[in-house]
Amino acid sequence: MSAFLGPIHYWLYNKIQLQEELIRKIAEYGEKSGWAVFSEKHLEEKTVNKELRPLNELIDVMNIHGWLQERVQDAEARYALLVTNILAEDPERLSDLEEIAFQFGKARALAPESDAADAYRKMDDSLLNGMPCDRVNVITEQDPARTSWVQEEDIHAPFWTAVNGDPSLYYQLRKKIMEGMLSETALHFDTDEEWHYSLYQ
Repeated sequence: MSAFLGPIHYWLYNKIQLQEELIRKIAEYGEKSGWAVFSEKHLEEKTVNKELRPLNELIDVMNIHGWLQERVQDAEARYALLVTNILAEDPERLSDLEEIAFQFGKARALAPESDAADAYRKMDDSLLNGMPCDRVNVITEQDPARTSWVQEEDIHAPFWTAVNGDPSLYYQLRKKIMEGMLSETALHFDTDEEWHYSLYQ
């Protein structure tokens, strides 16, 4: 592994930081709403990463891949812990979390003229799916009218099962983020079978 930072490292770190921002927004909402789980279990302290410095000030340049992989896994684990604890206290809060996720995506809404290929690229630039070398998503069709892909591996589920959570919640919230990102376009998002996804006009 090279000891030099390249565009792909900044690209991945940006995706990690976006997930960290989502975690912060959920925690801020929970605290403002007076959800007891934040005071009783100190959930904010356990799940929110307040380190906001740029990548080049933080990373171990002698172990770039390993450092980034640890950050990906840490962000995934804290997100799962946060959502699982919130819903364990009150399952009805799922609607609040879905709205937060939708608004998070809407704040990053695609331009109205975006086509399906544009939307896939933007989502791939935003949503955390492991390390680039994991090659989790495989595109099966790509043109402006429709872009489809297969998720080859469920890399998110282990983080949720580790905290006795439901992995399907990850995908419910991610769908809301994607719907928010598409909210100003004429595009639709669909899954015709498990792990098969399409964006289309």
